[in-house]
Amino acid sequence: MLGPLPALHRLLIVVSALVVCVGIGLWIGTMPAVPLNLRVSLVAGGVAGVVAAFALVHDFHRRRRPARAPRRH
Repeated sequence: MLGPLPALHRLLIVVSALVVCVGIGLWIGTMPAVPLNLRVSLVAGGVAGVVAAFALVHDFHRRRRPARAPRRH
């Protein structure tokens, strides 16, 4: 979705997505109104973070590579 980015920016986006999703999982797991185990909610948050990070960083557009012509010497 965000397209080709430098490696540092991709790393920051992946770490941010994981932290946010695991934090949401922790928050949901500690709410007494929701009958979920804390461990299950952390794992679910981690999985959601990985999926979100992949969706944010992956370039879904198929770009054609330029055709390479043989060099003439």
